[in-house]
Amino acid sequence: MAALQALRNKAGIAITILIAVALLSFILTDLLGSGNSIFSNSDKIGEIDGESVKVQDYQQRIEEYEQFTKMNQNSMSLTEDVQNQIREQVWRQMVSEQAFAKVYKNAGLDVTADEIVDMAIGNHISPALRPLFTNPETNVYDRQMAESFLRNKNQDPQASFYWNFVEKSIKQDRLQNKYMSLLGNSLYCTEAQAKLEAQKRAAEVDLAYVAVRYTMIPDSTVEVSDAEIKSLYNKNKEQYKVDASRSIEYVSFPIRATEADNEETLKSVEELKADFESAETDAYRFAQNNAENPADERFVSKAQLTPELASFVEAAKAGDVYGPYREGDQYKLSRLVSVSQRPDSVKARHILIREDVALADSLYNVVKSGKNNFADVARQYSEDSGSAINGGDLDWFTDGVMVPTFNEACFTGAKGDIVKIQSPYGTHIINIQDKSASSVKYSIATIDKTIQYSSRTQQDVYGYANVFAGLAKNQDSFNAAVDSMNLVKRYGSSIRQNANSVSTLRHARDLVKWAFKAKVGDVSEVFEIGDEFVVAVLVAEQEKGYASVSDVTPALSREIRNDKKAAQIAQNVAGKSLNEIAAMYNTKVDSASNVSFASNSIIGAGTEPALVGAAAASAKGARIETIKGNNAAYVAEVVENESKEADLDAARVAYMQQFESFAYLVNSIVTDVEVDDNRIKFY
Repeated sequence: MAALQALRNKAGIAITILIAVALLSFILTDLLGSGNSIFSNSDKIGEIDGESVKVQDYQQRIEEYEQFTKMNQNSMSLTEDVQNQIREQVWRQMVSEQAFAKVYKNAGLDVTADEIVDMAIGNHISPALRPLFTNPETNVYDRQMAESFLRNKNQDPQASFYWNFVEKSIKQDRLQNKYMSLLGNSLYCTEAQAKLEAQKRAAEVDLAYVAVRYTMIPDSTVEVSDAEIKSLYNKNKEQYKVDASRSIEYVSFPIRATEADNEETLKSVEELKADFESAETDAYRFAQNNAENPADERFVSKAQLTPELASFVEAAKAGDVYGPYREGDQYKLSRLVSVSQRPDSVKARHILIREDVALADSLYNVVKSGKNNFADVARQYSEDSGSAINGGDLDWFTDGVMVPTFNEACFTGAKGDIVKIQSPYGTHIINIQDKSASSVKYSIATIDKTIQYSSRTQQDVYGYANVFAGLAKNQDSFNAAVDSMNLVKRYGSSIRQNANSVSTLRHARDLVKWAFKAKVGDVSEVFEIGDEFVVAVLVAEQEKGYASVSDVTPALSREIRNDKKAAQIAQNVAGKSLNEIAAMYNTKVDSASNVSFASNSIIGAGTEPALVGAAAASAKGARIETIKGNNAAYVAEVVENESKEADLDAARVAYMQQFESFAYLVNSIVTDVEVDDNRIKFY
């Protein structure tokens, strides 16, 4: 359907509204090639809030995203990175939907069929649909276009699928908006709350303070016992929940082109030189048939060439070939095709007729005769909507920007010419409006070949990696082999089970899956990951649950030590002036102005809400005894405490704003759901 194609062209904007991240895809062969059959053992891929998730349901959702994305991108295949992202996106969406399903049900929220219609052709158009059905000429939402699409969608399976996918998205969006609105309307700020907030915001305090940083006291002077660490751990255990993870050490064997590979590439380029020199009919076609990165014919100035090629064209004549020469990791041959005086840029306008040749001929004759204004004809007939609205004006463009036939017509024609040419887009009627000054330009055809490693080189590196793997039977022998073979050991820490990369290794899914099957001390087989072979040893494993005391001991020790240092500082500074305290710790007395309860930071001290709160609540002249802060222990004196006139309305707004950010609530709804993720068994 033409309407569906139009939607595809606009969907890039819609996608960003329909979903939080790009809708990507996952290919079924990744599942089937992973070594696990979806029919083996169990089809249960996980559990969300007590509800089982079957691999077939998960895969179906992936395929829906895949189909929708391919329709939008007009793509037949997707990259491995895209495949990895789609797995995560689908799973997160399934978790979110399951978590909110109960919330919406308990709140009595739903979206009816009538509401869906209203969002498409009624008075409350969904923001997600606006880009799809907005008339590009008027920039106004076209209800008739939307209604026509909905009326005829069932005649085309693709259009029907497309709408069903979009409908699910706008329904979820409407449910979320209803829930957020419900939360917002449930908030109310009482008079007492507004007055309290106003009082907090009215006070502005000037402080003098001394910051005794914890680093000023050596850690060695403060003892922290295992019992204290264990006690603090048990008190805050819920903060140390962790997902399953693995840590590995690995050795990489990069596959790099050898000197023999270099010579082989050079030889293959040299063998083309004679034929390239004798290619009398079309040097560019010969280059395109033999180059790895063929370029369209274009003219460039000497300033646009490398110094090497610029020197070549100075003395060369048309037909001369330069090279082979090396640029980066490529060998190249370049042939000077022609030299010409050409402008740097051209200003032109055009009329595009895609298929109706007779109409194009007629319009050409009309504008050529001068009977009709070119811009008026372009606005009425041109099928290039981007330029038609401006009378076909393309403004100024540089040499080589347009498709070859269009480009040549503009840069070889004369100012004022009206010409007709063909391109892959259809028939163009071009009016050359202006041209910049001409200069010498060169047309150069180039053949390039990248220096790549050979299969022999790959086999040699694999053999070397295999020798290492044969020596490394456990962690001790792994380390011994690293030393004896003078290799560099690398690290992959806290790898999650759905990770696709390990440290600098991309597309390392097979290595991750191995790590979650192995036992500590096991050494892997040789993995081929990109342009390197990898052998790893599993050095640590963490199951889902709580981090061990030993894992969080450094953080716990630091917290306990800082508590003790703050207590020690409080004892040492009791009864002393700020100047005396500063001298005692070889620091200085700092000052801070306009400290307000509305802020939780102090310039020079950083984020220190405890000090801010104590200061804002203290009267002028008050001394604030030792406050344990994030970065230091503070002793302060209130130099000034000035209260401005309380603005109850502003305070009420501020109070409401503190609670209108529902991100924490929405996040807790999802994070509180129990999730058992076993996708690693299948993907």
